[in-house]
Amino acid sequence: MAKGGDQVEEPTLHIQIRDMLKRPVFRKAEYVASDRALERYVRWVHILEVPEIGDLLSGGELILTTGIGWSEGNQRGLSFLHQLITCGAAGLCIELGEHTRPQLEGLKQIAAEADFPLIWFQDQVRYIDITQDLHFALIRSHQRMVAELDQLTTSFHQLLLNGDGVLPLLRLLSRNTGYAVALYPLEGEAAAVPYVPTEQLEMRRQQWFAEAGETLQPQNRMNGISMPVQALEYTFADLVLFPHQPEDIDLNQPPETRPSESYVIQALERCAAAIAQDWMRTKYMEEKRRYKEDMWVIDWLNGSHTTKEIQEYLSAADPRLCKAQAAVILFESHPVHNDSLRLQKLLIQRNIVARSIFAREGFTLYSTVLNLQIIVIVIDPQSETLRKNKVWHCVQQLKQHEQEQTHQLFSGLLGIGQSYSDLSRLRESLESARETLRIQKDIGVMQQPFYSNLHCYRIIASMKQSGNLNDFITEYLGPLIRYDSEKGGQLLLTLKQYLTLCCSKQETASALFIVRQTLYHRLDKIESLLGKDYLLPEKRVAMELALYAYEYINGPLL
Repeated sequence: MAKGGDQVEEPTLHIQIRDMLKRPVFRKAEYVASDRALERYVRWVHILEVPEIGDLLSGGELILTTGIGWSEGNQRGLSFLHQLITCGAAGLCIELGEHTRPQLEGLKQIAAEADFPLIWFQDQVRYIDITQDLHFALIRSHQRMVAELDQLTTSFHQLLLNGDGVLPLLRLLSRNTGYAVALYPLEGEAAAVPYVPTEQLEMRRQQWFAEAGETLQPQNRMNGISMPVQALEYTFADLVLFPHQPEDIDLNQPPETRPSESYVIQALERCAAAIAQDWMRTKYMEEKRRYKEDMWVIDWLNGSHTTKEIQEYLSAADPRLCKAQAAVILFESHPVHNDSLRLQKLLIQRNIVARSIFAREGFTLYSTVLNLQIIVIVIDPQSETLRKNKVWHCVQQLKQHEQEQTHQLFSGLLGIGQSYSDLSRLRESLESARETLRIQKDIGVMQQPFYSNLHCYRIIASMKQSGNLNDFITEYLGPLIRYDSEKGGQLLLTLKQYLTLCCSKQETASALFIVRQTLYHRLDKIESLLGKDYLLPEKRVAMELALYAYEYINGPLL
């Protein structure tokens, strides 16, 4: 048990219980509070006389009560204290009287077990004086906190101007919060203050994210606080505060000088924003440099560079790229993007996110704008064949990122060309990407628009381009087309289902929702129109190709 005492200077930040008890209005107060209880912060003061709290509190309140709602001989006071602890109140202050005094010992025991501050007055006290005093102090401390945070933000910006990277920012954050700081980027190595070996830092990371999980909101745990570092609505790093390890603690710093959780979180937010600005500036300069190299990429796509020139250029960035697979992704131009220079500037910004997404899967990107179409070259040094599923996963992430963007560059129709290990053939990949776009305009959007997924449509598109497609369809399906048109029949649909289901009469009848006798009649009619040899392997292949070609021109058979 201790006594409230002398007046001291105003606390720098939100009021801790230990500082509150030193104020003049508490000089006659007695209390039970462990060291941990004394570190609690008071966010507001509230007079509460009802015995059932319910949803009246938000957490962090110092509760003042006379206990008028506690009846002598029952346990209402103890229940009241349990409710306060559950609601996250900062502490309880009571005036001892006929209802409260008999329950004081029980209250002390509960408070001690929960590390909860319990304060009492032997005599009558003016709660209005306590409320007024603490509210003024809280407002002043909040103003001080805002001023200190503004000064901290200015310091972050000044450190950025020195051009020494983010490590000085981490040191400043650590000094101001009393926490160890770790920055975990999605690309590159993590950094920490105080210094921690890479292996140990990664172990700490795995432990943290196993407990807290990844999130877009600050996560408060007994062992740390996490904040995403975001730019262009994309998270590229996690900034984490960990309690100092015992060997890192500065024994000269008294525990009562530690800042409040509110200050720590806001300082963390401002540091994350400063790191994001530095990251954006660096990435933007990189993209500007790449923009100057744009003509080289265009010449590459036009086939103007030899294999040796391409390999020399790519090996300067990464020697592994010389023996990699590469493919072109072509994004259809949008009507609103009718200015090539404006489109290129938008691409510089959006590429910052695109490169990060693809880099996580091990891809390297080159991009440019040609004829108001965005061309992205994907190079995969990790596999002998292009990892199509990974490429498509990255494209989907790009589309998802753009959902809330005003200008959408990657969310329209696209085609992914044939991949090549001979990087001098990238022009052919571009042409196959264009072909994939053209074919989708006839058959509809593909689920995964890779040129290698077009299969027979590649043959059909070639026949259409040569002008032979209609003759081919008429040669193999003409009698059925005329019959369906004149009689209103469904012979084409029946033939398609019959061939698709490997000539299974039972499955075909079920798929068409007809009885088997009706199916037999239709198949007899098809045979009479096409000839008895229509199911011979070589003719059947041509027949199936003709059916796909018919749907390519006229839409799906229904």
